[in-house]
Amino acid sequence: MKILPVGAVLALTTSTQSLTTLGSLALTAVAPKAALELGISPALIGYQIGVLYVGAMLAALVGGGLARRLGATRTSQLALWLVAAGCLVSALGTLPTLALGALVMGLGYGITNPAASQLLARAPTDRNMNLIFSIKQCGVPIGGVLSGALVPALALAFGWQASLVACALLALGLSLAMGPVRPHWDTDRDAAATVLAAPLASLALIGRQRTLRWLAFASFAYSAVQLSLTGFLVTYLVAEAQLSLLIAGTILAITHASGAAGRLAWGWLADRIRSGTAALIANGAVAVAGALATAAIIAGWPVWAIVAATSIFGFSAIGWNGVFMAVIARQSAPQDIGIATGGTLSVTFAGVIVGPSAFAALHDHAGLSYGAGYALLAVITALGVACIVRSRSVGSRR
Repeated sequence: MKILPVGAVLALTTSTQSLTTLGSLALTAVAPKAALELGISPALIGYQIGVLYVGAMLAALVGGGLARRLGATRTSQLALWLVAAGCLVSALGTLPTLALGALVMGLGYGITNPAASQLLARAPTDRNMNLIFSIKQCGVPIGGVLSGALVPALALAFGWQASLVACALLALGLSLAMGPVRPHWDTDRDAAATVLAAPLASLALIGRQRTLRWLAFASFAYSAVQLSLTGFLVTYLVAEAQLSLLIAGTILAITHASGAAGRLAWGWLADRIRSGTAALIANGAVAVAGALATAAIIAGWPVWAIVAATSIFGFSAIGWNGVFMAVIARQSAPQDIGIATGGTLSVTFAGVIVGPSAFAALHDHAGLSYGAGYALLAVITALGVACIVRSRSVGSRR
């Protein structure tokens, strides 16, 4: 099997992750403005996130099979094409097109990580695997920083639909830039691989390996917390802390930046102590504290205090993914990394579906304040920590 250059692979996979995340999060960054024009509650954006991750969950199950059949680079291009298409459909600006666009974006987002893991598995990353995977996963908060810093400004200047079109153009541009390397990197593709059998293979693998199963359960909790944090933060700060949209968007960008720093720090720590699961447990403990601090925010708090609380939360709740992906890779045979990644991510994305949708439902139908919702995220994080502890007791390769 051809060994790929780790620097180039890391740059491509991180950029892909960044722009698929940017497109997927763009609407959350302009939720108050879009909701006002559409005449709906901003909390309904939580349902849009849920629809997006239904698509991601379904796509993750076939992501490993697609990467085998088409090649991981072509699958990454396909992910960018789907996210761009979803942004353009959403920009039509009706509730049905928002739902359809979210589903299409989710299909693209869901195949990103299985393809990236297959590419990174062919690069010499074993000695610093947690850090390398964490660098790649920095693409998520980088995309979040872009969504918080650029999308609200574009929406105020040109309209929220125009900001989605801009995200689509960026994704299409990167997909074109990948063209020259694809023939050289996709030499391991198997045209006879059966894509539709991949969902059963992914789920069967999770069912057989108890360690993967408990890690998947933990990722359900951690992802529900992460997307609830980022999906409602702007609306929370505007509605209950009485900040402007631009200041709230800037705080969202800082929170994502803290998550990017966290991914590097947690990856470094996991390699330093030679235990990804121990790093994930420590990460969860910090996230509990961050959730409680964020839940305490009220109108009148100084901006620096709000930034401190949300940054602590972001550092941990957005910072866990790279270590998690590396732990999954260590639990899997080389030929099964894409399938194992897709299977566990289907559970991860299920947490994303349930988390923001439940948050929105509790706010709209049970009268739960946004602050109380953030306090509830601390409890969910603690449950995720318990699952990781359980995974260690059944024989995790740390």
